[in-house]
Amino acid sequence: MAGVVPMIVQFRSGETEAMGIIEKVSYDVKGKDVIVNYESGLMKGSAVRFTIIGPDAARSALGRLQRIN
Repeated sequence: MAGVVPMIVQFRSGETEAMGIIEKVSYDVKGKDVIVNYESGLMKGSAVRFTIIGPDAARSALGRLQRIN
């Protein structure tokens, strides 16, 4: 993720990981938007909207995500 705080974020089934912190999440897909609902951790009770802007990219209020392999 490039933006406010550049970092590597991993999205997996039922969880995310960033900066070594793993949080339980659920995902809701609405058109080109993916809403990540945080169910545990520092972001518990929060939701972040990611808008798909290409086959390997998304943007959010936190910054731009680019798929890396």
